[in-house]
Amino acid sequence: MSHLYLLGVATLTLTSASFAGSDTNADLQARLEAAEARISELSAATNANWLNDTRANEIRGLVHDVLADADTRASLQGSGATAGYNGGFTVGSADGNWSLKINGLLQERWYDNTVDPAVGVSVDNRGFESTREVLNFSGTIAGDYGYDMRFDAGAAAGDLTTVWAYGTIDLDDGWGLAMGTMKVPSNREWMINAEFQQAVERSYASGSSLAADTITANAGVGHAGVVQTTTGLSLNYVGDDVRFWAMYGNGLGDAAALYTANDNSHTWAARLEFMVEGAGWSQFDQFTSADGSASGILVGVSYVRNNWGDNDNTPAANAQNDSNSLITVDAQMQFGGSNLYVAYHHNNIDGATSTGAGALGYGDPTSFEAQYGLYLDSDWEVYARYQDIDWDQTGTDNFDSFTVGVNYYMAGHNAKWTTDVSWADSGMTAGAGTTGWRTSTSTDDQTMVRTQLQFYF
Repeated sequence: MSHLYLLGVATLTLTSASFAGSDTNADLQARLEAAEARISELSAATNANWLNDTRANEIRGLVHDVLADADTRASLQGSGATAGYNGGFTVGSADGNWSLKINGLLQERWYDNTVDPAVGVSVDNRGFESTREVLNFSGTIAGDYGYDMRFDAGAAAGDLTTVWAYGTIDLDDGWGLAMGTMKVPSNREWMINAEFQQAVERSYASGSSLAADTITANAGVGHAGVVQTTTGLSLNYVGDDVRFWAMYGNGLGDAAALYTANDNSHTWAARLEFMVEGAGWSQFDQFTSADGSASGILVGVSYVRNNWGDNDNTPAANAQNDSNSLITVDAQMQFGGSNLYVAYHHNNIDGATSTGAGALGYGDPTSFEAQYGLYLDSDWEVYARYQDIDWDQTGTDNFDSFTVGVNYYMAGHNAKWTTDVSWADSGMTAGAGTTGWRTSTSTDDQTMVRTQLQFYF
């Protein structure tokens, strides 16, 4: 219509000029030039408006298409999903009822251990070790149900082994159930995962001696701080300042065994913790306390009773009916730049004087340990540890050791380098796996250097 309007204006102008026969040529030329100027002005304005309208219509069409595509995509996704990194690689439903978190842990070590025997020359062992090569899967199922599975292909394990694998049920009001292979709720050092330890490895007193976070049954009973994973059922409670575990399961060392292989070999365990001060339970998932972090005090007590060696399927083995009862009292303190951990273990061993096959030959060992850490700045931390074990066994000296070390936090616990030096004034009758201590006579001194690169993701 705009183009017809311009054509009409031009026609009328020329027609008027033709009927004005008395007009001079100059007057006609002036009128023609004026008409052409007006036509150009109106044409420019009309084309601009036409282009703007066209562009607007195109944009409206594009927005409509995008919105329609978004609706289509949403309909294909159902309720939607989330994915990203939140303390691990995560994927889950938008409502949080279904989720999967994947974590990995690498601990690569170098040891140098020197034993000075009472007679003869010293023996020096050194070398590298892939201590832990872990994959961890955890998450939720339909909201109220969860799972946690950890597998390790570390050097001490040789092949991929199950560290723990259990399912959980949320019972509301802080209560929950767990069933499967899991940690026995013992001392606080044991309850803190390997990736959040302050030193290269847990103390010998805590009983951690294998890469899979377990110890062998025979050697473990001799440790004042015997701990283990086992398969069983656990009732748990988490309140504002109190939490509790109560567990019944197979005997220590029988976590993966068929039930017929550990008949009458059972473990009962319970642990009670009080948060005297703190910003929440999660701050006690690690020993260290960085500058500026919240202060806190956690006090705990645990009881573990293990009955093993009595198997109804093997009557001949009933000559030994040994059991042990371990009581631990510990305290974890964080001061926003430093930390302190202390623990006392008392292990009462029944049947210690047994003469049957596999008799333990131990009395009632006790142990004490203390560990202190101090941040020098945001990246560097120094720590020291002392442990004393009284084996309560004739002919076996107490085990005393001192450790000093340093942590370089390249990216917190996600990437850190830990190095420490330890000295013990006596030997031990059994090696202690990934702690680095070696079997030697009771009178031997031992010096150990450990360095570890850790990646946790």
